[in-house]
Amino acid sequence: MAASAVLPEVVTPIAVPAKPRARRGVMLLLLTSLLILSLGAVEDLYGNTDRGDIYGSDAVQYLDIARAFQQHDFHSALNPLWSQGYPALLAAARPLFAAGPVGDWHNTRAINFAIFTADYLAFLFLLTGLFRSRSFTDLLRSHSAPKARLITARGETPGTASEDSERAEGPTQIFLWSSALAIFFVTQVCIGQVSHVNPDELVTTLFFVACGLLVRILNVSTSKTLRLGALLGLTLGLGFIAKAVFLVLGSALLAFFALALFIKRRKLAPVLAAATIFVLIVGSYGAALSRAVGHSTLGEAGSINYAWHVNRLQKWVHWQGGVQPATEAWPKASIAHFAQWETFPPDFGTPVHPTTVLQTSPVVYGFAAPIHATYVPYFDPPYFYAGYHHLFRLRYQLIALVKNFGDLAQVVLTQPLFIAFALALLVLLSEPRIRRAFLPSLRRHWLLPTLALTGIAIYLPVHLEGRYLAGFLAVLLLTLLFAAFELPPSPNRLRVAGLLLLLGFTGSLIGYQLPAWRNLARHTSPSNNIEWLRGQALLAQHLPSNAQIGVIHWTPNLQSDWAYIAHVQITSEIASPQDMDLFWKSSPAQQQATLETFRRAGAVAVIAINKPLSAGGPSWQHLPNTDLWIYRF
Repeated sequence: MAASAVLPEVVTPIAVPAKPRARRGVMLLLLTSLLILSLGAVEDLYGNTDRGDIYGSDAVQYLDIARAFQQHDFHSALNPLWSQGYPALLAAARPLFAAGPVGDWHNTRAINFAIFTADYLAFLFLLTGLFRSRSFTDLLRSHSAPKARLITARGETPGTASEDSERAEGPTQIFLWSSALAIFFVTQVCIGQVSHVNPDELVTTLFFVACGLLVRILNVSTSKTLRLGALLGLTLGLGFIAKAVFLVLGSALLAFFALALFIKRRKLAPVLAAATIFVLIVGSYGAALSRAVGHSTLGEAGSINYAWHVNRLQKWVHWQGGVQPATEAWPKASIAHFAQWETFPPDFGTPVHPTTVLQTSPVVYGFAAPIHATYVPYFDPPYFYAGYHHLFRLRYQLIALVKNFGDLAQVVLTQPLFIAFALALLVLLSEPRIRRAFLPSLRRHWLLPTLALTGIAIYLPVHLEGRYLAGFLAVLLLTLLFAAFELPPSPNRLRVAGLLLLLGFTGSLIGYQLPAWRNLARHTSPSNNIEWLRGQALLAQHLPSNAQIGVIHWTPNLQSDWAYIAHVQITSEIASPQDMDLFWKSSPAQQQATLETFRRAGAVAVIAINKPLSAGGPSWQHLPNTDLWIYRF
């Protein structure tokens, strides 16, 4: 009787302070979210894209697809290399902004920030699912239960045990939330880079959603799992439309999901529902893409990237067949020797419809395809590389793996937070009881780290960049963090780990994001960028929209932001230092003959970049505030 009289008093203090503490937690989360979104906005507006361009590497291809969608040119929009999900979002939002280059730029900034916001919400969706499903919160509460019973038996003041429990649980919860949000910031802002015009942040968003759905399906009653399984299939299907890597990633996820259900002795209905919807979306997309390109395909990004990065097929344009010299295929002679390239060079075959050599001295390339784009050879490499032979050589694969492991190490070791996270994990695991619980926790909750490692493993054999791995690294670190907190650590270890993570986060925030802070302080505007100035200067020439032009430059025009801004199409080019020098050093008559070659290829003008001041004639007009010169026919 006495015990039953005391028990309600022990429970009461637990419930009373819960609402104020919950309100404080919500306010803290809102303030933290505002900070993270603000930092993402700074990166979106002032982050440095590749090479300091307006949009960054590969961006023009996605912008061209968006433009094709706007013009209802679905034949050009359905591309076997560049995916359609991200450009479709750009095209859908484009009418909300003013016409012209300024509207284009504002459109990309708005869509990128919207995706980043969705990415953050998807991360919170995953994080809250982990908090609700993992057993560590129950362990935190039960950790003080013996003490509560002891206090009650001795007749001490009721409520003391619950206050101790709150003191133990509160710092741990704060540490977990703050560490998780720091992981999100570093992986998605510092590594993912909101400023880049590409689908990788969208892919990460959908991966977070898929992981959050998996956590909920495996931890809810069976009556709700079928609907969640259908949502999972839709998420994976949209992921495939966003980027082709989801074909492999989604298939692996479904296989591991089925295994997890089997281990839990649960019905396979949710995974069957997910697989059905995923297959329907992939099949429908594949049918439309196959119709557009003229042969059966689900996309050719994997095969051609393997040929470029592993087999060292000539990158990225103007492959004409024949044997490529070892000095061009490999960065070092020692690597070429290991690959046995000199004695056993690969035969890649002959392209079916390569870019055309219009003139041999200097070499002038012309290119046309049944599509419209700023720079067609890089917009549709599968078309121009059709006919290359696929091959597998173990030596090439080993070289690629060594390089990619080095690139992965560079991504990880250049982030102060990752180094601090490893040190903090060692501090936490130095406590024997936590160390003993760590591996069993990872074994029980194996699905998410397995998926994260699978995502990384997909890229390792071929080619990887930090932005590809941002979502996988976030999930991997998150699961390691939760496994380390299967039991609550001692206060001293928690303080040391918290200090380490704070220092690491500060290092990433200040050091890694220094270019963005510098641009913010200087109020850097796209209007000062050389690509922007080139595009605006060419616009002022009032060439027809989609006008065909030739270009004289020392490199192929893969990332020609200026041509996209000016709304012109590069259809012929001189694209090597040797040929560019040869052109400018040739006689006026020879130069005129080469310019006539450009004209016959359909160019209404020729653009020269960095033309020697003493070369050329009076017909060449300099475009103000740029390094461009124009010759009009």
